[in-house]
Amino acid sequence: MNVALIIVKYGPNNPAEKIKLETATENDDVVLLQNGVYWILQDVKKYTKANVYALRDDFLARGYDESDSSVPLISYAQLVELIEKHPKSIG
Repeated sequence: MNVALIIVKYGPNNPAEKIKLETATENDDVVLLQNGVYWILQDVKKYTKANVYALRDDFLARGYDESDSSVPLISYAQLVELIEKHPKSIG
């Protein structure tokens, strides 16, 4: 059972985003969007136990290829599904 959806939109230089990642549980889902996709380059899974996804369009817009991602890349439609699935979200 997933407890919360955590939205990370700022990169690794933002201490608040690091706290969100570190406090997420294995039952939470994290979505990296906007500059939050840069966490992928920092090996985001070493900061969190949560399931991590990144918005495909934001990752590709920053010049990366899908093969550069260590987390599943999702579409806007899949992001909406995650939002609808979670009773709580943290942004």
